[in-house]
Amino acid sequence: MSYPSLPRLYSAAVLLSLAAALPAEGFRPARPGFAFEFPRDHGSHPEFKTEWWYFTGNVEAENGDPFGYQLTFFRNRLEPLGGLETASPLAASELFVGHAGISDGRGKRHGSAERVGRAGLGQASASTETLDVRMSDWKCVLLEDGSIAVAASGEFGALDLRLTPEKPPVIHGEDGVHQKAADPRQASHYVSFTRLRTEGTLTWQGAERRVAGTSWMDHEFFSELLDGGDTGWDWFALQLDDDTELMVYRLKRRDGSYNPNATGTLVLADRSTVPLAKGGYTIEPTGSWTSPHTGATYPMGWRIEVPERGIDLAVEALFEDQEMLKQRTTGTAYWEGAVRVTGTSGGRAVAGVGYVEMVGYASPFTLLGPTVAAD
Repeated sequence: MSYPSLPRLYSAAVLLSLAAALPAEGFRPARPGFAFEFPRDHGSHPEFKTEWWYFTGNVEAENGDPFGYQLTFFRNRLEPLGGLETASPLAASELFVGHAGISDGRGKRHGSAERVGRAGLGQASASTETLDVRMSDWKCVLLEDGSIAVAASGEFGALDLRLTPEKPPVIHGEDGVHQKAADPRQASHYVSFTRLRTEGTLTWQGAERRVAGTSWMDHEFFSELLDGGDTGWDWFALQLDDDTELMVYRLKRRDGSYNPNATGTLVLADRSTVPLAKGGYTIEPTGSWTSPHTGATYPMGWRIEVPERGIDLAVEALFEDQEMLKQRTTGTAYWEGAVRVTGTSGGRAVAGVGYVEMVGYASPFTLLGPTVAAD
């Protein structure tokens, strides 16, 4: 099967735009009272319009060279369940997009790749019973021993990793729903593995390396996410050496302010979670970087504080140029990069690693992307 191109009529941006343009009516909304059930809810939820499985991690080669990696699968449904189904595979009702990237911390270089596939043509699939998402040789699969196999290859290099959960799944938000705005329609169901022991191989610049480190998995599904005033976000997944993890974010608005409804989650060493309510943390940029590829200026360096927990962290990029130039499949470029963390928590010094995603700087994020055709 040839990747990443689709026939021009079915270009990625066109199909994503069609999916985004569909009204939420007919799709299942994210509502309080959702009861997660695993491993089933690690799988696909076709009754929801959009879904993604995000893997990010910081690993080291045997010689100590640091690397970051990203592997993401997006699922977009083109019509609600019960819609006009046909026997033709060309009328497949779901579109999948895959993004992968490697960050070379020593060489300060970043490489990435993208794929597009339609369900029903042998290009892409996602189980509804467990975690098993595939796009040809790209995959994330929950194995019988509870570990997760992830693999991808392309012009960026290759990943072949085994991820073993060291903590149980973390469900963000309240009563099974993660609210993004005051409007109850802007919400998702959001679950993470916040600490995954990672081992395997990473191929970069033609050389295969044995690597080990720590990963994070996010899985989110929804039918509506942002309100019309939000144009992007800054998302942080941080893993500290006191065996705690922190997920915080902020949503950018068109007027330059930030949506006040953002919440976060602190995962403690004993595996319990602390919800961080609206206004319970601050994120302040300490510098900036302008991309030579897109001209976008991103924050670069941050101070994150959670006053009630005595957390004060400095977050710095492994290196600046970790921009994902994926306008063909997402409608915009975004920054997705490995970071290093230092600071204090509860009066004690901490350090750690993590990943940051910044969307909406190269162009405002909209659920209705551009309709330019792919190659």
